[in-house]
Amino acid sequence: MPTPTSSSAPWARYGRILLRRLRQAESARASEFDLDATEGDVIAPPERGATPSAIELLDELEASQLRDAGELDALREAGADGWALDATGSDQPAHIIAPDRILMALRLAATFTTEERFLADGLRPRALTVLDGVEPHALDGAAKTIGRLMLPQGWSAQLRAPHGGATKVLQVIRPYEIGTNRLPDHAYARAESEIVTALALPHPVMVLLPAGAPLSASLRRVLPPALTLAPIDREILLALLAQTHSATGKIDRAP
Repeated sequence: MPTPTSSSAPWARYGRILLRRLRQAESARASEFDLDATEGDVIAPPERGATPSAIELLDELEASQLRDAGELDALREAGADGWALDATGSDQPAHIIAPDRILMALRLAATFTTEERFLADGLRPRALTVLDGVEPHALDGAAKTIGRLMLPQGWSAQLRAPHGGATKVLQVIRPYEIGTNRLPDHAYARAESEIVTALALPHPVMVLLPAGAPLSASLRRVLPPALTLAPIDREILLALLAQTHSATGKIDRAP
């Protein structure tokens, strides 16, 4: 049988970390992704579980498999994906998570590649990161994913200028319009004003923008070159399917 290959994507490890945090948060019902339920537009990571053991980390690897090659071949011939089946023969995930949440976590992992890079570049004092290519309907989801899954414990993402002596704050700014995914000009004007305010504070700033956002030329001149949110490619789709169509977090990756 062709051996299903593990993901060779440089972001695969970071993707597993974010997905593990997402599963923990969802299973504990600790992850509230509705901005209306946040207090003061503050998004913080929920309490995280114990660090996985070495055996658990090995089991997460795509190539880790208990069934032998003959059994996997027989299941494939019968039209089943042996990589996706748990010990009971089910391919249903233990917890159903909205695919758009999984997808955003994977795209952000692919964008920043490693947790070390995200923390070092994005959270240093007065850091300014611009992430564009975020679809208008996904701006809130990106902000929530960053705040809930990517920040260290003790940090928070704040969607408004922090007050008082707040520390360990990432200012996350995005254009928005309540009640619609359409972004009129005044939504961008408001975001520009918030960016200018944020730059005067000592906290790091992350600006989320759709592709081609109509920012003023004067603001564009002071912003750094933007990162682009990773597009959905084969590796991201396979990682998504391994979460939505598998009980093990794995699928047969053979072409």
